[in-house]
Amino acid sequence: MNAKGATYPIVHLRYRKGDLIMKEGDYGISIYKIKKGHVRVSQQQGKMEVSLATLGPGEIFGEFVFLNKSVETRSASVRAIDDVELEVMHPTALSREYEQMSPILRFITNQTLNRLVRINKLYAQLLQKIEKAKKMGHKDSEESKRKYYRKPMNQTCVYWPAGGASKVRLQGRLTDISVGGAAMEVSSRNAVSIRHDEGTKFMIHTTLPSGREIELVGKVRSLDMNQVPGRIQIGIQFTGLTGEATKTLGFFMMS
Repeated sequence: MNAKGATYPIVHLRYRKGDLIMKEGDYGISIYKIKKGHVRVSQQQGKMEVSLATLGPGEIFGEFVFLNKSVETRSASVRAIDDVELEVMHPTALSREYEQMSPILRFITNQTLNRLVRINKLYAQLLQKIEKAKKMGHKDSEESKRKYYRKPMNQTCVYWPAGGASKVRLQGRLTDISVGGAAMEVSSRNAVSIRHDEGTKFMIHTTLPSGREIELVGKVRSLDMNQVPGRIQIGIQFTGLTGEATKTLGFFMMS
């Protein structure tokens, strides 16, 4: 049977916690969809392995080779965080559908891919700088992380205690944001409803100026109740963002 008539069935694979699924620099053409479990995507920066994203059920990886025809080797490593089940698709099975896309849709897809590659590189370089700062004994390395690529904004948000049963939803305003954290201004009355102490973790939901909704999780790093009467200025350090939230924030920072 010739290549046009060939069929490529979807293969199902299972990996155990800690298994290496894909290695940066290796050759490969398959595209993986996560059916169960979670994986960590990482990239080597010098002697340091930098974590780029955590992916879960419904998300895919390995698509760079298919979308970017010039890429011959894997650009990142992928390791199972827990027991993982995957669907493995051969790119040839998708090529016909891809080629039938309109030229403008293929252009948009390629532009999005190139932007994501740049974001991953910038994010990896940023984390590498932070790690170097820690090794040099900088006590304020987390503060430095939040200062990189800081972007002013003026967006309303809703926030509430993370990991608890509280149904309280409070209003705030994000005044700037970076890949590592944000500055949030809230009414001093909010502190009557819930604690706003340093170390307190909040879930934050907002709509970025780009129009994309995003849900963030972070802990309070600093409080200033004296800058504006009746207002509290809060420094937030992001913790445990999902892969989707990281991508959404990264695209906004690059726009």
